[in-house]
Amino acid sequence: MIGEFFRFELRQQLRSPLLWLLAVLFALLGFGAAASDAVQIGGGIGNVYRNAPSVIATWLTLFTLLGMLIITIFISGALLRDFEQGTSELFFASPIRKRDYLVGRLGAALAASFVVYAVIALGIFIAQFMPWIDPARLGPVSLKPYLWTFAVFVIPNLLFTGAVLALLAVTTRNILWVYIGVLGFIVLYGVSAALTKNLDNVWLATLVEPLGQRALGRAMRYWSAEERNTGLPAVAGYILANRCLWLAIATGLFAATFALFKTQRSGTGRRRFGSKAKALAMATTLAAPTAAVMPRVAAEFSTSTAWRQFLRQLRFDSAGVFRSVPFMVMLAFGIANFIATALNMQVLYDTRIYPVTSQMLAALQNSMSLFLVIIVLFYAGELVFKERGAKLNEVSDAMPVPNWVPLAAKFTTLVAVILAFLAVGALASIAIQLGKGYTQVEPMVYARTLLLQSVGFIFMGGLALALQVFTNNKFIGYALLILVLV
Repeated sequence: MIGEFFRFELRQQLRSPLLWLLAVLFALLGFGAAASDAVQIGGGIGNVYRNAPSVIATWLTLFTLLGMLIITIFISGALLRDFEQGTSELFFASPIRKRDYLVGRLGAALAASFVVYAVIALGIFIAQFMPWIDPARLGPVSLKPYLWTFAVFVIPNLLFTGAVLALLAVTTRNILWVYIGVLGFIVLYGVSAALTKNLDNVWLATLVEPLGQRALGRAMRYWSAEERNTGLPAVAGYILANRCLWLAIATGLFAATFALFKTQRSGTGRRRFGSKAKALAMATTLAAPTAAVMPRVAAEFSTSTAWRQFLRQLRFDSAGVFRSVPFMVMLAFGIANFIATALNMQVLYDTRIYPVTSQMLAALQNSMSLFLVIIVLFYAGELVFKERGAKLNEVSDAMPVPNWVPLAAKFTTLVAVILAFLAVGALASIAIQLGKGYTQVEPMVYARTLLLQSVGFIFMGGLALALQVFTNNKFIGYALLILVLV
């Protein structure tokens, strides 16, 4: 049965246009980094060959962090598809084992994710043959760095990130919460990297980094350009210890996933005490209908009616976003990332500095821009497909509302989200300034700078909405916007 589930799920994954679209997009990013200085991943490569083994290992390891944003779709889809489509009862009413189901589905999702990383590696490999690259910047062509990096870093990192995503999927049963968990992991990853950068205990700083980038960098820290051009570090010391530790943790996470996976759908367990009494009272109330007099309504369709509909839709969409837990969580992540950056921003060129407005704004833009991009990208799809997700699109589309009203309301909601996000960041920045004893607060500088910064995000929000409407597919709309950003 494991083989049947594996073949079925892998066939479903490989037939998905989304998998190949996202793989090609990230492969283009790797291709651009390897073929041109205009695209950089993890900083410049200096005077090292563009196809040096150390460069290839660094890039592919970094892609295992960026790839979490796309392999989430495949792993959570494999584990949650039956529960979302209502076919889980049909599956688990059959004489199948939970082990067979999980191993087959999860194994196929990991195999599909491996295909994505293989396509990314292919993009980096092809880049070295481009005619515009100076031959002096290229070393000998070899597959060894790719095979070594996949064996030492890519596959172990895929197992660890896959275990994290699988555990989030089976415990939350919601792809939205899985993505929030991924975002939280990336935030904690960046914060921990900043906090452990200057640790005196090198072993501790190296071991706590789960993807092995710090172990790789530590192993090649004192290498010359010639060594970086020709060699790869031995799988020993920092690298061996880091890999063994996080493979063991990945094994524990997989074990927790198998232990916590339930075949029942959420909400199908034991009823709470008193539910029968409530149901009986409701039935009694409904059993005695009263005569109702329907009011006479005169329909009016004018310009003012359309504007009232727009304001009503705007209030509804805005309340849905601002009261949603994902928005609160992502805002909290962004503020936490900014606070960690701002509190550590005390020295410039070995000289202590005051938390002046220009420095605080730079920290605010560097630490919160990524989260604002994610929020605009995410809510563009959520707002457009909200009615479809609730199976109410046919009802809402039949309403006597002009076509521009819902789209304009959703775009205005995105603008409000952008301005609110930046305003909260400005308030947090001012609070940090006052907390450090700096009282020369310049609110108008904050307002002018952040309003100017918001223009780019507003244009991006409009483009995101347009792509969602034109493609008529949430994930393809996401992928095209990521391509535009790249």
